[in-house]
Amino acid sequence: MTPLWVETHASFINCQRTASVDQITFNAGSVMEAALLKIPLVAPGVLEDSTRITMEITAVHDVTIGNTFDSDARYGISDGSRFVGFEVCDKGNYLDHSPCYGVEGIPGASFLSSIRHIEYKSPRTNDSRYPGQIVLTLKLYERLGLCQTAHNGGFAKVTGYSHRLMLSKGLSLEVYKGDSEERVGIKYIKVVVMETP
Repeated sequence: MTPLWVETHASFINCQRTASVDQITFNAGSVMEAALLKIPLVAPGVLEDSTRITMEITAVHDVTIGNTFDSDARYGISDGSRFVGFEVCDKGNYLDHSPCYGVEGIPGASFLSSIRHIEYKSPRTNDSRYPGQIVLTLKLYERLGLCQTAHNGGFAKVTGYSHRLMLSKGLSLEVYKGDSEERVGIKYIKVVVMETP
């Protein structure tokens, strides 16, 4: 999903943004836990709730923003009532946070609420570089997730979620930020949907 594709196909996109051929930059705003974008992936009624679905999300960020600004992005999947995914921290949080960790909450029209941060304090990395690319795997049928970054030659963290999405309600990719002043620069997003027999 390139910036132009995202702007064309998103069912919601935050108005506090600038866009070019190479990048969408979401700027500071006034809303905490603000939704940045929502993209429908699977229409309601296509899947049964028991379908064994795995989602793989690859996102490429602007390294300059992640190294110099408050820039914590939350990527995940929503059924319209629940959101499960991961928060990807900027370099400034590495002293007391994992580079990525699980989050779940309740999606609203323009913000995320009832947010649960899952084991965000460890493990940490001693690599201070902001990698700019993350790979997130969500096994929706098992309520499990895995986030991976390039820290220390390969950082990985497994997360278990309390809630299971209702796949029959449809699925969307959703991206949020934490604090209102945060900036997030997205260059590219890829989503792969896989069904396990």
